[in-house]
Amino acid sequence: MERSADTLIEAALQAARAGDWAAYRARFAQLRDGCAALIERHEDLRQRFDTLGAAAPQFDPEGCIGAFEELAALLRGTHADALSAWRAQPALRALDLRGLQPPEPIVRIFEALERCPDEPLRAILPHEPVPLYALLRERGFSYSGAQRPDGAFELLIERHT
Repeated sequence: MERSADTLIEAALQAARAGDWAAYRARFAQLRDGCAALIERHEDLRQRFDTLGAAAPQFDPEGCIGAFEELAALLRGTHADALSAWRAQPALRALDLRGLQPPEPIVRIFEALERCPDEPLRAILPHEPVPLYALLRERGFSYSGAQRPDGAFELLIERHT
């Protein structure tokens, strides 16, 4: 990992431990901006950054510091095997389903899952697809998702193992 990222991680942790949340947020934002390309390629990193970015650390400082330390360990390569697997993994299939009328998004998701049921699928929807979740579980799929900065909802669907 780049030295500047290490410096930002240490500065963010130091600020968080001191309860200086303005400095923590500034260092966190710099780190997120500096890792943008990596975040774009790796769903787990994106979710971790999104979660920490939306958190109110002053209300749960220990939880925030713990989650940030996990992110830092991942970025530093403590979980080198996971990072190597991410880097080796081809880009996930993605369906941009914004602008379609119901039930078309759900129909297209299931068509894609039928074609390649063992490959993860990333779907971008105009909102969180709550009715879809039970249908996915019934068919043996797991899912995780998050609101995107542009207001859309991004969902990762995988065969449940």
